[in-house]
Amino acid sequence: MQRSTGGRIPLPISSIVKAASVSQQPWQWFLLVLAANVALIGLVVFLDRVLGIDNWNLVRDPNAIANQPAYFGFYSNLGVLFWITGGSTSLFTVLCLQHTGEPDPRIRPLLLGGLLCATAALDDFFMFHEHSYLIGIPEVVVMAGYALLIVAFAATAFSVARLTNWICLATSLAFLALSTLVDMADLTMPGSVLLEEAFKFFGITFLAVYLVSMSFSAITAGFKGDRLVRPGI
Repeated sequence: MQRSTGGRIPLPISSIVKAASVSQQPWQWFLLVLAANVALIGLVVFLDRVLGIDNWNLVRDPNAIANQPAYFGFYSNLGVLFWITGGSTSLFTVLCLQHTGEPDPRIRPLLLGGLLCATAALDDFFMFHEHSYLIGIPEVVVMAGYALLIVAFAATAFSVARLTNWICLATSLAFLALSTLVDMADLTMPGSVLLEEAFKFFGITFLAVYLVSMSFSAITAGFKGDRLVRPGI
């Protein structure tokens, strides 16, 4: 007979040890965050002093710099927030699952999905694929890279479809495909841009919900002692 844990959640010993080691290293984390901030401000100073890019244009909000209303680009910005939500949640969950020391088939789709969301968020923020030609990389090459990442993610996700909210996954991929088709068609009719961005936003939100729900089920599975718990939300 197993002894009662008094209502406490049982955790793997390795996870407890690793969590304790992280919490007992406050100065290391302090120095890491401080170093990252110093490096970033150093980059701003370098761009200002060496390359002649006014730091005013690097540290302020784009709409404030352009003297435009604050609501400019709000729909696109919301999409970036959902990209970040899906990406950060997925990658954090991957780290948690790896520290448990137990295999979980959801690690691979979470990793690829997190990388996809993180890359797309950076692209939407900084318009990488639109300006890739500046460093000699054709836009079509960048888009092909995205396509390969999406295919790899979809393949791994469908392999564990029964453990995930596959309806959100399929809906997301469908809307993202529609957005891409509208973009490639280069339509000139009124509302074509809105249609493309709406399809894209629908795809982003369904993907974020899919990844967050899978992350939730994967993490709570460890608490329940069942590595194959279906999505709880």
